[in-house]
Amino acid sequence: MNTRLIFFNQRLWDLSGHRLAQALGFLAATRRRGIPALLFVSESATPELRGALPCRPVLHDPVFQLGRSFDQRTADLVAMLHRHVDPELWPGDRLLHPVATQCEARALAIWLAELPHAKRPWTVVLFVSDRWNRYGIAERERQLREFQVLAADLAGLAPDVQKKILFATYTEGLREELTTLLGMELLQMPFTVNLDLMSPGPHRPAGSRPVACCAGGARPEKGFQKIPAIVAECRRRSIEVDFLLQLLNEQLPQDAFEELCRLSQEPGIRAIHGGLNRAPYRAMLAEADFLLFPYDRIPYRQRNSDVLIEACLMGLPVVVPSETWLSSQVDSGAAAGIVFDSEDAGSIAAAIGRCVAELPALSRQARSKASYWRENQGIEPFLDRFELEIRRRSPVQP
Repeated sequence: MNTRLIFFNQRLWDLSGHRLAQALGFLAATRRRGIPALLFVSESATPELRGALPCRPVLHDPVFQLGRSFDQRTADLVAMLHRHVDPELWPGDRLLHPVATQCEARALAIWLAELPHAKRPWTVVLFVSDRWNRYGIAERERQLREFQVLAADLAGLAPDVQKKILFATYTEGLREELTTLLGMELLQMPFTVNLDLMSPGPHRPAGSRPVACCAGGARPEKGFQKIPAIVAECRRRSIEVDFLLQLLNEQLPQDAFEELCRLSQEPGIRAIHGGLNRAPYRAMLAEADFLLFPYDRIPYRQRNSDVLIEACLMGLPVVVPSETWLSSQVDSGAAAGIVFDSEDAGSIAAAIGRCVAELPALSRQARSKASYWRENQGIEPFLDRFELEIRRRSPVQP
């Protein structure tokens, strides 16, 4: 079969977040399908990542170099695609950019148009975040001007190029907004969470003190800086709960991260430091009774959370902020958990207290929903949807 998957992610460089887990998931899925995979990642890839993933660490990331113009950043990506991907292309290849912004989307469209017809791969441009809504009016307007340039470029593509590029996202809200920004329909795709090892484990010992886990990279948008105040409020309210913290500093100020490290030395608080590969990450989740998400609302109003999906796969309840994609999963019944309405530590602690009080029932509900996530989400359904769309767009052979 002259088909391969080319995985192109210039922001994959270490074990943090879910980028490595996603890449490993695609590699495993293509092997099951008998399809070779090429994985292009950052030239800054750590030795740990290079050891965990057979990859080509040759990419750099111009997207957020805002001292350069949109045209310059786009041209840099186009040149990178020609330099590294062109020599590898076979007819029938598929290419995925899993964390695209308007800059990658524009570069991929220009690159496809510049390729000979026979070499153009079927390309998925996956938007996972509405960054333009997160940093104030001036930043929103700057990014919307870039989207206007992208939309004009897309409208000018020849039909045989347009059909080869698929724009996609995960959530309905993001799909609707991007459809307006791009002037074309987007696909809503299954979440590309790596299902490997993510299944419910044995029930935690009866009578053990409940454990709330905060997992993932420590970033301000994920509210890790709120955790010391939340813990203090739980202690003040005599809520019987321990905390398990994954401490991997991504963007927290150093003093805030050091406070978390000191907190982990207190009774009833335990930390696991650094990025984790799949088995130790799953083992950490298996030690928890529920997961806590002290997330900011704006970044997660339309953006999904892989950690929440993993909690659902593991049959674990969640405590999440209202008016977000996370709370919509609880409100719809897809996830079991408690929703909090305010930002302050007292409101979040009160939600934790409710979760602890209702934990037996919530745990049963969460375990009953795990099969829904396993059967409907993941990389295999994503690839199936990709192939279905290719067949829909391909001319019928006589």
